[in-house]
Amino acid sequence: MHKDEMYEVYLSIYSAVDLCLAPIETLVTLFTMKYCESLIDIKLIPSKQDPTERAYKIDLSGFVYEIVSEVPHYASSCELPCLTINKFSCVSSLCIVLRQIIQEVVSSSSMYQYLQLLGFRFGSLKVSSETCAWTKFCEVDLISTLKHLDTNSLTLPTSLARFECHMSKPIRLHNKHSYPLCKELAALDIAKQGGTDSWEHEYVEAVHITLPDIIIFVCMHMLLSTYSSQTIPKLVPLTVKWYDRMLADQRTKKCISCLPLQESHNLSELQYTLPAVVSEPLYNSSPKRYKRGKRIYTKQEDIEHALQLVEGMRVSIGLNVEPFGAEVNALNWTDVPYEARPESGHVPVARCERKREQLQNLCKAVLKLAKDGDTIVDFCSGSGHLGILVAYLLPRCKVILMENKDKPVIIARRRVEKLKLTNVRLCHGNFNRFKLNFDLGMSLHACGVATDLVIQSCIEKNAIFVCCPCCYGSVQDCHRLTYPRSDVFKEHVGNREYSYLSHAADQTHHQCSHHEENVKTAQGYRCMTIVDTDRKLYAEQFGYEVHLGKLIPPTCTPKNNLLVGIPKGKAT
Repeated sequence: MHKDEMYEVYLSIYSAVDLCLAPIETLVTLFTMKYCESLIDIKLIPSKQDPTERAYKIDLSGFVYEIVSEVPHYASSCELPCLTINKFSCVSSLCIVLRQIIQEVVSSSSMYQYLQLLGFRFGSLKVSSETCAWTKFCEVDLISTLKHLDTNSLTLPTSLARFECHMSKPIRLHNKHSYPLCKELAALDIAKQGGTDSWEHEYVEAVHITLPDIIIFVCMHMLLSTYSSQTIPKLVPLTVKWYDRMLADQRTKKCISCLPLQESHNLSELQYTLPAVVSEPLYNSSPKRYKRGKRIYTKQEDIEHALQLVEGMRVSIGLNVEPFGAEVNALNWTDVPYEARPESGHVPVARCERKREQLQNLCKAVLKLAKDGDTIVDFCSGSGHLGILVAYLLPRCKVILMENKDKPVIIARRRVEKLKLTNVRLCHGNFNRFKLNFDLGMSLHACGVATDLVIQSCIEKNAIFVCCPCCYGSVQDCHRLTYPRSDVFKEHVGNREYSYLSHAADQTHHQCSHHEENVKTAQGYRCMTIVDTDRKLYAEQFGYEVHLGKLIPPTCTPKNNLLVGIPKGKAT
């Protein structure tokens, strides 16, 4: 642990006694901490229960904890559960908090056996719920099921049916030569199914217990104790078999006492039914999702058809002559300290100049719009290239770096510490856990759907947005938004045709000044402009004045559009 780090986990409870009521996220977090023997300080915050959400009992007698009235100001930007690292850095989002707890156990002790909880290459539940079906199931779907459980219904929850289906599919194993526990495979008595790399499920995503097993176990423990009918083992036999296997684990046995069984009536005669679900595993990269008949190809005739639909809309598709803020004086990089420059954020030397040009374009827009005292959020901040530079240039503004990946956050934290910036906060988490009001949101190359989540978050807070999008081909419907975005596009362009345009938008190539632009690249930039026009029209529905321009010089990156949205009352 770094000398300035002071790990504390903040959890919500509904009653301040040993056998207390708490939200399901608190149960999952405490059980995980007990399972991996975490010594992180536990701070419990008495909260008012949402009457629409269920509470669950947990026995706190086996934990060392402190009851506090509120979260420290440096961690107040995110919803609970929340983990603080130091006075300017916190961690939010359930899966990211649990991953951080496990990593801290490993880094502060010799208990490396807990590292296997993070799965193959330590990537289990690392990807956000907006883009990963597996994370979404563990962090959103299953948690929501427990929060809004209808015990009067004779139809079992859909999440239970989906998990049963998942357990019926062959387990996905990685290349055995690179798998951390490959030596144990030969010793395991596992029946092969299908091919050489398919085994039946022992645990949910590996041949040993991982973090998803722990999260799902707590939830299934509550579900199976609530639906205590004799029909349950017949309806979900694989789930029950997995549950019994988890119960037999020695570490689980030591922790199970903190999860008292839910009160239930005599339900042995009730006949439950299992809802029908799509027959596929919960892995984000399920082979079934990539069969030739299901894959979307950007055939030229499909792209041309989609372009014709857009032309029939009679909407102006074009760019401003210059990007917003172009008239602002250029940065003098010699005056910028090393730790605020791209090279300190592990940018290769060959890319540093282009990264500076990208940063300069966004900084100009922010410098033109920001006022003293504003709170600025750098979404998908990575190692802090944009956010740290803005914080240095605007010392009277508060800047929050929001990032969900582990390593970039560590790099950003060290850069902030070396610069001794006092106006920066780091939040390691996902969009859906960020609750603080802010004045301006910005993002440089937030991939795919992330750009739209940034714009949506800004609109919800009536904040300015400054966005340079990226990875157009990755935009896809998720549980938080759908495509097209604007009402105008929805009337004329279907979701499938929209995907042709977004995929074609990624068919751009880095142009050198002495090379002529080829036909595919020209089409790609046209499709980029169309997708960003859809974003522009969406924001305008909420009263925003939106500028859509291109970075200067456009050769600084193939993804060089700049969207700047200003809500009513904040126009310059």
